[in-house]
Amino acid sequence: MKRISLHLITLLVSIGASFLSFSCDTVQDRNGCRVIYDFEQEEDLDGLNWKCRSWYERSRDHATHGKWSLRVEMYPPETYPGLGLADLRGSWKGTRLVRLDMFNPGIQPVNVTFRIDDRKDNPPYEDRINRSVVLNPGMNHITIDFTTARTSGTGRLLKPQDICAFMFFTVSPRAPVTIFVDNIRLCK
Repeated sequence: MKRISLHLITLLVSIGASFLSFSCDTVQDRNGCRVIYDFEQEEDLDGLNWKCRSWYERSRDHATHGKWSLRVEMYPPETYPGLGLADLRGSWKGTRLVRLDMFNPGIQPVNVTFRIDDRKDNPPYEDRINRSVVLNPGMNHITIDFTTARTSGTGRLLKPQDICAFMFFTVSPRAPVTIFVDNIRLCK
């Protein structure tokens, strides 16, 4: 009887170890993407740069990964209201694409600019990525490809392993702008 129990325990432990191993491997999805923000936890808000004339809160509306998204409200008269990621959740080394889902609840398109820095000294406009995207009403799936993204003036390729700032903003909105963001992920 002891021998059967020992084999049963060994089998259960090995099944459990396989399950744990499988669970850890699912951090990246089948497309080689790793979610860095999906706003499922309150703590996700701690990783955002808070800024005047911008408001962020978790919302159950327009989530594409899990049950929560982030509602971002941007107000005039701020020149560049928006959202910045303060906690970039580890190295972006090996990242080829950044993907995120953005929902525009309005009836008009919204222009959003992404800023990505790979230098910590607040590089000038010419030496960082500044890419504008038009968010049409409804769901928008955004992809930024680092293999083709070049800095605005110098034309150099960004170094993903050195990324220290990732943000998006509107420029001088005339009225409040609301968008929903979810499922920010890094892809190989």
